[in-house]
Amino acid sequence: MGYAGYRVWGQRRVDGYTEPPVFDMLTALDASQRANGVSGSVVEIGVHHGRLLIGMHLLQRDGEKSVAIDLFDDQEHNVDKSGLGDLGKFQSNVAKWSSRPVVIHQGDSTKLHRGDIPEMTGARLFSVDGGHTADIVMSDMALAEDCLCPGGIVIADDVFNQQWPDVCVGTLDYLRGDGGLVPFGIGYNKTLFTQPEYAARYRGALVDGFAKSRLTAAFPDKSFAGHEVVILVAVPRTPAHLARTSPLLLKTYRTVFK
Repeated sequence: MGYAGYRVWGQRRVDGYTEPPVFDMLTALDASQRANGVSGSVVEIGVHHGRLLIGMHLLQRDGEKSVAIDLFDDQEHNVDKSGLGDLGKFQSNVAKWSSRPVVIHQGDSTKLHRGDIPEMTGARLFSVDGGHTADIVMSDMALAEDCLCPGGIVIADDVFNQQWPDVCVGTLDYLRGDGGLVPFGIGYNKTLFTQPEYAARYRGALVDGFAKSRLTAAFPDKSFAGHEVVILVAVPRTPAHLARTSPLLLKTYRTVFK
């Protein structure tokens, strides 16, 4: 059934914390990357049972690799108890959706460097959802930046989650330090980063991708840490909202009350 089926209902059968609209974000960003010739591996630090990584994996074309990095069964090293990786469940979930392999690294992401996992280099999508201390977040963001291809995107989790305030601290420390990536989008517990020269392109991709959505409103021209971002916010399916988003009703309203 591939990515389309997984996006609609398959991801709901995989235990995890990724909100369903994140897959709509993935769809818009993947389309932009493909249209502009951006290709490469997909990587996730902090896989849990694979809900997000499987979606990214299913977007891959022949020859493009997928990499899973997690403590998995070494949970005694999970210092802040964020997530609960399970290698057996992850492998079983991948097998249900794809016959193509995923490169698996069980271990501490802060010990990794560019080139340690060859398939990690040249990533077009890199999810950072590992340890939730400030130091780990800084380390994982630096590793992701170092591994990105030109036009690659980092998908950072929990930056604004009140349960994990150190994630925000680590992210701001990264941005105020030597970090070379900039944020361009925020929504559904994900904050999106890329190289500065690609940020405007991806902001446009998000606005266009959600332009006809009746579930999500895209607010451009916002800012985070001094960088322009698009904010994606869930909107209620109330009669008033539906009226405001219906072109026919808007046209009728403007005709009657002009």
